[in-house]
Amino acid sequence: MDLSNLDTLPAALRSAATFQNLVAGQVLFHEREPAQAIFAVAAGRIRLVRYTSEGQLVIFQVVRAGESFSESALFSDSYNCNAIAEVPSRAIAYPKQVLLSVLQERADVAISFMERFERKNQWLKSLIELRSIRSARERVLQYLLTLAQPSATTLTFDRPLKNVASELGLSPEVLYRTLAQMEREGIITRARGQIILRTPTT
Repeated sequence: MDLSNLDTLPAALRSAATFQNLVAGQVLFHEREPAQAIFAVAAGRIRLVRYTSEGQLVIFQVVRAGESFSESALFSDSYNCNAIAEVPSRAIAYPKQVLLSVLQERADVAISFMERFERKNQWLKSLIELRSIRSARERVLQYLLTLAQPSATTLTFDRPLKNVASELGLSPEVLYRTLAQMEREGIITRARGQIILRTPTT
C-alpha cells in the first residue's frame, strides 16, 4: 500500500487525508508530541532525527517522495523522533485511527502495508550495521555498495554530502577526506552530484 498515491488507496483513507506544505527546516512534528497521524511524502525530503543528551544530532532516516513514515505511531501515544523538512516539502497526513480501521478490515491492504514497512526496516538495519564499522573508509565504501543497484556503477545524490555524513555517523570533514582518499586510490570518480564506483558492486 503506497500512502503517497491517494488514487490507489481505499476510499476511507482518501477522504481522511490532509496535506501540509513545509519550508526547508520546518518541523512537522516533535519527539514526544502526541501521535495523531501517519505520514507520507508527496514531494521533497523529510529527515527523522533525535538529539542525544549532549545535543548531538542523530539521523534515523531520510524520507523521500513516495515513501511513508511514522508508522510506529500506530501503536504509540507519542512520536519517537522529530520530523524536519530537509527541503521544501509536501506531506500527506492520515489519522491513525482511520488507518488502523482500514488495516483491520482489509487483509490485502494490511499485507501490502507490512511488506513496505519490512523493506524499510531492512534498509534501517543495514544503516545500523554500517555505522558499526569503525573504519571510515570501509563504512563509506560499504554504504556506496549498498546504494548501488545490481550492475550499476553511478550513484546520484539528491542532497548535500554533509547530510550523507550525518546519516553515516561521520563528520562532514571525515567524509570529504575519505572520498578524496578513495578517489586517489582509483576506487571512485566524483562529478557534480554523482559518485562513480570503479570497483565491482557484487
